[in-house]
Amino acid sequence: MNDNTPRERPAEFDARVMAYVPGLRNLANKLGLRGEAAEDLVTDTIIEALERWQNYREGGGFWNWLYWTMRGKHTNARDKRQLPMTDKSLEDVDYLLGSRATQEGYAELSKVLSNMTGRKGEVLLRRAMGETLQEIGETIGVGRERVRQLEEGERARLLELAA
Repeated sequence: MNDNTPRERPAEFDARVMAYVPGLRNLANKLGLRGEAAEDLVTDTIIEALERWQNYREGGGFWNWLYWTMRGKHTNARDKRQLPMTDKSLEDVDYLLGSRATQEGYAELSKVLSNMTGRKGEVLLRRAMGETLQEIGETIGVGRERVRQLEEGERARLLELAA
């Protein structure tokens, strides 16, 4: 932290976060949460934003910062619910731990990721992270079929680049 950064969270920041509560509630609903689950996500997002207030940078837009904070909270909570440890998953972990990433693999992955831009790239990444067509469609404002088309188009484009 440099000398110009305030050490205490400004009251204006708190007011800004609270002004977005209705939007956060709408986003929680778009993520498929209702009632208490939606309110819990909104509350968790507000707490996270207030705790990490110094991470916010003006250039990115306040709503975008809150949006991605909520998406991260939601994804992390969903992933924790979907990870039952079974004998099969333990075998998968052993397999993954047995094959370490190589420099070449990292370079290839970096090259592919750098070629993924815009909405199509976001769709493909989110699908790779396990989000459903419906979830992605609701957040970007299109239907499931359009999300599938965007994903397919980006896969084809990346395969052409690789050839």
